[in-house]
Amino acid sequence: MSTTRIFILYTGGTIGMGPKELGVENSPLVPQSWEQLQQFMPAIHPDGYFSQVKNIAFEYHSFDTLMDSSQFDTSHWVMMAREIEQRYTEFDGFIIIHGTDTMAYTASGLSFIFRNLNKPVVVTGAQLPISHTRSDAITNFSNAIHIAGAKAFGLTPINEVTICFNDRVFRGNRSTKASTNDFEGFVSPDYPALAELEETIRVLPEYVQSAPKGPFGLNTRLNPNVVVLTLFPGFKAKHLEKLVDDEEVDGLIIKTFGSGNAPFTPEFLGTLERASQKGTTVMFITQCLQGRVSLGKYEASDVFGPIGVISGGDMTSEAALAKMIWVLGQNISREEQEILLQTDLRGEVTFR
Repeated sequence: MSTTRIFILYTGGTIGMGPKELGVENSPLVPQSWEQLQQFMPAIHPDGYFSQVKNIAFEYHSFDTLMDSSQFDTSHWVMMAREIEQRYTEFDGFIIIHGTDTMAYTASGLSFIFRNLNKPVVVTGAQLPISHTRSDAITNFSNAIHIAGAKAFGLTPINEVTICFNDRVFRGNRSTKASTNDFEGFVSPDYPALAELEETIRVLPEYVQSAPKGPFGLNTRLNPNVVVLTLFPGFKAKHLEKLVDDEEVDGLIIKTFGSGNAPFTPEFLGTLERASQKGTTVMFITQCLQGRVSLGKYEASDVFGPIGVISGGDMTSEAALAKMIWVLGQNISREEQEILLQTDLRGEVTFR
């Protein structure tokens, strides 16, 4: 039986948290070391089940500074991607242990940074620390090993960036965090799960992306000068004007009502048109958990397409942000950028 090699990158997050001061009630949680985390899952030890029974070899690496994922920015996406790039040919699958707060952003960002990914990259974490008596960490981590090490378990490989959480595997750029305390912390509101890990593991290959053609690589050209703005009743054009006038804002994602509805006052329309004329890319997505933007479906959205607003379709806000950051980072014309934003690049959107 050939050895299946899995690389595990530990970045921090709740899964490995512990009290800052032992024995102190309500002490704030802080990241613990990989060695401390490992104590709670003997199955991953060299003499444990995965190594001895399934012939899986693990290699571990931790960020120099373990972090709460709320502190991550796009540079951390690049750090994770490069760790995987350095080991891509040596390993069969990859697991990133990550905090839940920005997990969907990272999974979305990595999906665009990776070019021609043809191995599993599984992002996972937990709602409770692995040291907690009722933690979901062990199940999530074990499930991630099954998906990253598909070869060892005779499973259909899911060769894309995924989130493995609460017995489900979701496409990373279709996922969003839905709960701060439920073990079902993530959902994929507009795309089916790629796998279900119950008593029997069921991979759903009809929803998995086809194998890409060409060599694996990274495209780390990113432009983080993108802002996400949520509309609300009583929203005034002056709230938008400051962003449009800011020379450091190159992209603007507006979370609209319903299927793309927004105020169509002369002031609001004029500000959006001025944004388009000055070169700011404007995209509408829906603030609803499920559904899509359909510009023109209602009168309250019919006027935006002609002034240069792009529809984000059914992208999650995390995917829309990551995609715009990546697309605006490419050294191409604005027209080409707008075409890419309205093209399904990594399975992140369905246009109808």
